Amino acid sequence: MREVNPQSARDDLAFITSLVGEGARAQVSGGVLLLSGGILYGIQCLCHWADMAGFIRLGTAGHLINGILPSVLFLVAVGIVMWRDRHKTHTGVASRALNAAFGGVGLANLFMNFVFGYTALTHKLWFIWMLYPIVLCSLMGAAWYVAVIIRRKLWLGAVSAGWFAAAFALMWRIETPDYMLILSAALFLLMGVPGYVFMRLAKAQA
Repeated sequence: MREVNPQSARDDLAFITSLVGEGARAQVSGGVLLLSGGILYGIQCLCHWADMAGFIRLGTAGHLINGILPSVLFLVAVGIVMWRDRHKTHTGVASRALNAAFGGVGLANLFMNFVFGYTALTHKLWFIWMLYPIVLCSLMGAAWYVAVIIRRKLWLGAVSAGWFAAAFALMWRIETPDYMLILSAALFLLMGVPGYVFMRLAKAQA
């Protein structure tokens, strides 16, 4: 066995502290993006629901703004987080695995936007586009399942199950105003709230 001495103990403590600090930084960054995305896209879907249900009339300009502005603001949030973390690298296995899981979902989301959007446009079938959020909810459930396996936290399992339940609920209410209301609730509760929780946990860790 390795001889224990004060210097090695300090080195071990410094190493553990760096791992904890890395986890806290990753949770803050991830929490900010999840909270921002949940709020922005949750409001976007809520506005779509209000328009479909007849509570408001967005009009052409309103639909254009509601369709583009949330993505612009979210990209600003992503840019700020990336700039803030530009000198930080996540070397922990857990952090890299989680980044890979959610990064993979983000990459799939980018391609699905094009595939579903192009197919719906060429076939002039809005129904095809409505399938896209259902697939996205399923992928989010899978990504959070990876988080459950890595972190072994019960509340992460609830988030994963919530995304899968949202996919089934959307399938059930497709092409109705309730569809957008369900999607809005999922974004607020399953993206925004976990993002806030991550930020609170990082603060407690610090």
